[in-house]
Amino acid sequence: MINYFKSIIFLGVFATILPFSFPSLGLETNVNINPIEIAQNRNPETYVKVQDMNSLVMQIDEGDYRFRGILKRVGSKEFMGNDRQSRVVFDPYSGHIVVFNVATGTEFYNYYIDPVSGVGEDPDTMCDPETEPC
Repeated sequence: MINYFKSIIFLGVFATILPFSFPSLGLETNVNINPIEIAQNRNPETYVKVQDMNSLVMQIDEGDYRFRGILKRVGSKEFMGNDRQSRVVFDPYSGHIVVFNVATGTEFYNYYIDPVSGVGEDPDTMCDPETEPC
């Protein structure tokens, strides 16, 4: 019985000393951990209105976060706008929205809403589905 306890104590001491004596045999001790900001998994309340052919008005609300601004066309499919705290990139044809922190450049939201109809169309020629069939 005493030999059993000696063996257990020896194994405990050996397991503790081994990684420091022979680092290649033990677990890696120099692990670099870079902190990251995880994007939110929630889908904030999002409202989009076509202002004209090249700009959209967007409002995003989620808890303390609020974005209200105009997104301008930056490519054939994407619109972008920013305020002091965030930059919003939106593809109205797929409904994909990505929100970045302006100060750090990290992604804060990445989610989809329903595609926006009427983008690229002159609002004066668009029908109003509430008053007439499209």
